[in-house]
Amino acid sequence: MNGMDTARIADTATVLRAVRPFHLLDESELLLIARHARQRRFDPGAVLLAAGSVAEFLFVGCEGDALTPLGPAVPVFDAPSVLFGLPVRADHHAGPQGFTALCLAKPHLFTIARECPDFIVGLAALEREGRA
Repeated sequence: MNGMDTARIADTATVLRAVRPFHLLDESELLLIARHARQRRFDPGAVLLAAGSVAEFLFVGCEGDALTPLGPAVPVFDAPSVLFGLPVRADHHAGPQGFTALCLAKPHLFTIARECPDFIVGLAALEREGRA
């Protein structure tokens, strides 16, 4: 791994550490996840997820807002869809300033679930809170 990759991974781990449920993880677990996360920027109004589709990525908001018909999306979405193949409940669009997210692809998420069970427990807790 070159120095640029190492710096990107360290920066990504720092961003993740500030977001629930990633705060539950130790440094080695954060670095594992950071290696697989890819930052993506979405233009204002861009469709992030369409209602009824199945998500291929877990989104971790970094900058800007993701909006649903009910208001801003939670910072980490859509775990039930990406993990269990459930349809996305509502459209998600980038807000007026656009949206930047760290995206974790489905195959990597399953690897992370095996290696970091506390992460999955934290995702489940967030999902329950989001429905309360």
